[in-house]
Amino acid sequence: MPFIMHWPTLTIARPPLPVPAPGDFLPTDISMLEMPQPSLPVASGATIVSPAGSGLPIDWWLIATVIYAGVTTCLLLRLLIGLCLTWRMARAAAPMKGAQLIAADVRISRDVGGPVTFGSTILVPPQFAGWDAKKRLAVLAHESAHVANRDFYVLLLAALNRAVFWFSPFSWWQLTRLAELAEIISDARAVEVIDDRLSYAEILLDVAASMKPRPLELAMARASTVRGRIERIIAAAAMPVAVGWRKRLSIAAAIVPAVIVSAGMIAYRTPDLAPVTADLADVPAPHYRPFVNFYAMGPTSVFAIFREGGELYGQLTGQRRLPLTVGKNGTASYAASSGEITFALDAERRSSELTLRMNGRDIRAVRVAELPAAAAELALLDQYVGWYRLAPNRVLTVRRDGDRLWLQETGQGATQMLVEGADAFSFGGDHLVIFLRDEHSKVSRVLLQSAVFGARLATRVDAAVAQAVEADFARRLAKVSDRFREQVPAAGGKEMILRGIEDLRRGTPDYDRMSAPLAAKAHRLLDEMRTTFQALGAVESIFFRGVGPGGYDIYGAKFENGSAEIRLLIEPDGKAGDVIFRADGNDELGGIVPCAEEANVRGRAGTSPIRVMIFNELGDDIQVSNLDADGNRKAQIVRSNMTWFTTTTVNNPWMIADKSGRCLEILVPGRQTRFHNVEASNVGARPGRAARRAVPIANGEEMLRRYIENLGKGQPDYEHMTSEVADITRQQLPFDQAILARLGALRAVSFRGVTALDSDIYIAQFANGSAEWRIGVKNGTITKIALGPNF
Repeated sequence: MPFIMHWPTLTIARPPLPVPAPGDFLPTDISMLEMPQPSLPVASGATIVSPAGSGLPIDWWLIATVIYAGVTTCLLLRLLIGLCLTWRMARAAAPMKGAQLIAADVRISRDVGGPVTFGSTILVPPQFAGWDAKKRLAVLAHESAHVANRDFYVLLLAALNRAVFWFSPFSWWQLTRLAELAEIISDARAVEVIDDRLSYAEILLDVAASMKPRPLELAMARASTVRGRIERIIAAAAMPVAVGWRKRLSIAAAIVPAVIVSAGMIAYRTPDLAPVTADLADVPAPHYRPFVNFYAMGPTSVFAIFREGGELYGQLTGQRRLPLTVGKNGTASYAASSGEITFALDAERRSSELTLRMNGRDIRAVRVAELPAAAAELALLDQYVGWYRLAPNRVLTVRRDGDRLWLQETGQGATQMLVEGADAFSFGGDHLVIFLRDEHSKVSRVLLQSAVFGARLATRVDAAVAQAVEADFARRLAKVSDRFREQVPAAGGKEMILRGIEDLRRGTPDYDRMSAPLAAKAHRLLDEMRTTFQALGAVESIFFRGVGPGGYDIYGAKFENGSAEIRLLIEPDGKAGDVIFRADGNDELGGIVPCAEEANVRGRAGTSPIRVMIFNELGDDIQVSNLDADGNRKAQIVRSNMTWFTTTTVNNPWMIADKSGRCLEILVPGRQTRFHNVEASNVGARPGRAARRAVPIANGEEMLRRYIENLGKGQPDYEHMTSEVADITRQQLPFDQAILARLGALRAVSFRGVTALDSDIYIAQFANGSAEWRIGVKNGTITKIALGPNF
């Protein structure tokens, strides 16, 4: 069949081995186009002996050509008949009436047993209208992802390729694999929209149980695939196990004959890494001398008040720096995520103490440091040298080199500090280091201030304690890479979370089961957390989602009145080292409302708690303000390329305005608006797939490859990151570097979709496994980055 080899072929660039699916994606089937059909049996290697005495020659080439043409005709005919029947079915379906959850061509057909997709049309059965909102949203999100990614047409090409090259096992595998990848992406979209893996698994079971099997249908939940999909849901972000050499040899043995016969039909290619930019020469960091006062609210919490020109800003440890709102009565307020902080502004000017009112109670805050400070004496630098415990497993090391001081945090590189005054230093152009003295005028603590994390306090310790902390950090670092790859929960984590929730609901947390920093945080936020858990109601279920890159176990929890994500870090002594809680609201979707309807938008009392995250990509400052029941609002400034978040309640509206206060859009919190990206092209757009990109950012893959390579070397290119991304990268550097060392060399990167915050989702395939990355890039600068599911 030499004429076949001159036909045009479909070439698809793919990694050398099948890309393992990320744990938070679920497999399924796709359509009639992917179902392998039996070909006519051809006995390979059979020898046919001519009848004795026959002089007629047998034309084996003609026989082979006839068999090939017959099988190809049957496959093409079957494909054509299937397309015609499905087209007639779609044409006869009735368009859905009334408001729809997504912007898509959805039709009701009595001829389908479950949700299916044909081209850009989604067909649903008549009983679709009777399903609950979450089930309908999950089904439509899944099917609309097929439409947006044009999976129907990709699989049609793959089916044509199989019909022509049916004799190649690879053509059958290729169609099945492409269908699997299409379902992985669509299932990931559905899980992202409803943000509840357990509920999505229940929906799949429900759809599968009610479906009538039809061989030529693009069914969402075929019974034969449900088990594997449920297993993927339960496994969440489990990392794939590396393929052994025996399996690799078997795969190679199966593929080589197909490659020889198909002669270039499929091209495997791994893109070359973009050249890494040469390291920039050392440029001295600028001095940083803000006007700021620091007030200690407890052992680990500090409230900072900045003055820049005529503007006042506040920042609480672990939160963003925000403008202070000053009322007519002279009361200043700071909108902390844990509750508004208010204080008398004139008292801040005249006293070394400040009474902060937060969540209905007064907190005494003592001024511990201020800038500008008096000039420093060079001869006294030795008094700062030593170790300072910043966290249970992190130490700040200060050393002197001539007339220079160097600072190094556990797991990070050393950086030179610039003198800004007596006991005051800076580094990086926006970080402060202020040494604090005790009653004997000896340096006993240090205050470390950053624009992203706020001010943190570290107590001075001796060499033995510092060595013990460093050793504990090294042990944790060694475990993190294996735990991240294996994705197995720590023993006792689920029980610890359930017990902690009940204790907080009663208002009696067990501080003895917590590390000192966590106990201090729990004590400070007790009233808020008790109110939150009482609003959520009783726990219905809790399930393991995965292990984060920092070693946190990630759990999802379903409550009577909502859901939440809980991240738990367990210390070697069995105590809870840290807990990160995120309320995810209930089943209400939320939405984007035009500014013209501001007068009609009001919040409702008694709804579920939810955390809203907004990323400002508008290129200029924006204002975010909550609309209360009376329509009043207090604006908060969000800088360009910065993230803002708050815990609010479902359907409690927030106005997003430009820096002049002109309304851009109104965000109503809900499932679809928990993560919101503000950019010129998306302002006012409805949340959902229709408002997002369907293709990756032009240089996103190149930037991600460069980022991963530099992380592996321990030399991130901070010049091409926003300050927010740079700070997060510094904090996570030792953990990410250990994980990359465990995963091995980068082999391939594949695009999987776009998040609600406009980050590209990639699966990076390494020598010993794979990992999910999310990256946002604008004008050659990384604006968002995350290893593993994050936003």
